[in-house]
Amino acid sequence: PMTLLEIDNLTVSFPVRRGLFGRTRHVHAVNGVSLTVAEGEAVGLVGESGCGKSTLARTLLGLETAASGAMRWQGEEVLQARGAALRRLRRGVQMVFQDPYGSLNPRHRIGTMLREVLRANHEALDATGRETRIGELLRRVGLGPEHADRFPHQLSGGQRQRVGIARALAVNPRLLLADEPVSALDVSVQAQIINLFAELRRELGLAYLFIAHDLAVVEHLCDRVLVMYLGRIVESGPAAALFRSPRHPYTRALLAAVPALPDGDGFGVQGSGFRGATDLKVSPGIAPDPRTLNPEPSPPPPFLHGELPSPLNPPSGCAFHPRCPHAQERCRRDRPDLAGAPATPEHQAACWFPLA
Repeated sequence: PMTLLEIDNLTVSFPVRRGLFGRTRHVHAVNGVSLTVAEGEAVGLVGESGCGKSTLARTLLGLETAASGAMRWQGEEVLQARGAALRRLRRGVQMVFQDPYGSLNPRHRIGTMLREVLRANHEALDATGRETRIGELLRRVGLGPEHADRFPHQLSGGQRQRVGIARALAVNPRLLLADEPVSALDVSVQAQIINLFAELRRELGLAYLFIAHDLAVVEHLCDRVLVMYLGRIVESGPAAALFRSPRHPYTRALLAAVPALPDGDGFGVQGSGFRGATDLKVSPGIAPDPRTLNPEPSPPPPFLHGELPSPLNPPSGCAFHPRCPHAQERCRRDRPDLAGAPATPEHQAACWFPLA
């Protein structure tokens, strides 16, 4: 498949000053990130809060300014894009935000918001064509034409997120940046929205950069997963391989922290995520049961200790070494780069002593 988005060594920093006359320092929210997204591919980006996932997504749309690096959209350099080039990028790449209410104008009806998008990006459509298109967009995301006359506060959280998806689809994008699109929703509604994303991908051939905390959602929806820690990608690989055999201790700790649910109806999570489910179904009254994580006696999984270090004062060497149970002297001294195992070069980990 053709590569839609290519990012090379992207760095995003923010100045921080202590006091009125203090020295200005820089926080590297994104620090040397490289990634690609191919046509029709779903790439998951996971990591703890504060690791730089949302900053990366916002930079891709020009909402944040990159300090250095390169970004190419369908082969065209767009990191410093302005004017017509920026409009072309935003027609090809759209974003679905985490907060469905905060991303909508509370003073505008849903139809008015969609009408503005169509008027700005589809000049050839007349008034009748715009109304027809609004109805098509609302039906596409599971809403009815009556929702066009409602304000955001008159909709539920799931309905508001569907409106956000419809607005993103209005310009016929090829890539959607989904920034925690289900984390603010109820569990049953999360399943509906995730199924909507999967349906849109099948029917429209959309590519996704899907940012999430929920590893089970990423395993269900994505082909490839990137694990981010303190502004850097520390592991990258096919979703099946990464969830089956993580190579970075941080990834293994994230997987060990996923609560397990009983088998049968429900998510079917057993240790790390969905197992063979084609649709997400949620049964009421199911609570996480840690006893089902490992039904047979086995060594306890590694636990993640401590907090994410301050990006103002990152650790030397491997940034994960203060929290890593396998850290050695080289980890404290030298910073590792992504490297793949000889047998699986597409599965890479930035670790001096990767797990088997």
